[in-house]
Formats: sequence, C-alpha cells, structure tokens
Amino acid sequence: VHTHSTFATAFAAVGRPIPVYLTAIADEFGCPVPCGGYARIGGEEIGKEILRAIGDAQAILMKKHGVFTIGKGPLQALKAAVMTEDVARTVWHALQIGQPDELDPEEVAANHDRYTHRYGQK
Repeated sequence: VHTHSTFATAFAAVGRPIPVYLTAIADEFGCPVPCGGYARIGGEEIGKEILRAIGDAQAILMKKHGVFTIGKGPLQALKAAVMTEDVARTVWHALQIGQPDELDPEEVAANHDRYTHRYGQK
C-alpha cells in the first residue's frame, strides 16, 4: 500500500524514521518505522530503495515522498498503513511537548511477541 498520509509523510519529508516511543509501535511493528533515502519515482529506483531500507519492517517512509507498507495480504498492508499514520500523528504531538524516550529493545520484543502471538488470538 502506498499513501501520502499527512503525519507519516511529514516524517518522510524531513527524512526521519518513527522511533519506538510507544507500545503501539512495538506491538504492531516490533521495530522503528524506517525512512529510506530519496529515490526518483517512475522507474525502478524507488522499489530498489524500499527493498534496501525496509529491513524487517512492515512499513517504510521514503524521504521526500510518502509511506509504503507490506503485509501477507492487502488487508494486512492496509492495516500497516493506517497504523503508520496513527502512530506518526501521536509521535508528532508528543514531540511538540518534549523528547520522548524510546522503549528498551527487550520491551519492544516482548510487546511485539505478546501482540502477535497471544493478544486477541483465538
């Protein structure tokens, strides 16, 4: 899924990833939302940069462009796009108040494991 959602694209405009400041980011993504470098649209360059920079993330911000998300299917990719905008909006507001602390990597892993394997699972 590709979007130019307002808050996530604002992070992309300045080339900033979205760090794991919130349990919601840890739960959903298990890592920061990375920001890839600038790549010209209309050819293979942007796809190559997405593949280079996305790592294990489900979402990536592309510098000076917007948001790209992936998933096991279209609904999972759409959910990742919605969650990317949601956490970007909250993080942007938090940054207006002060500088949030990132969650410890162990907490990120524990939250992501709980969310993906036990929370709401049938």
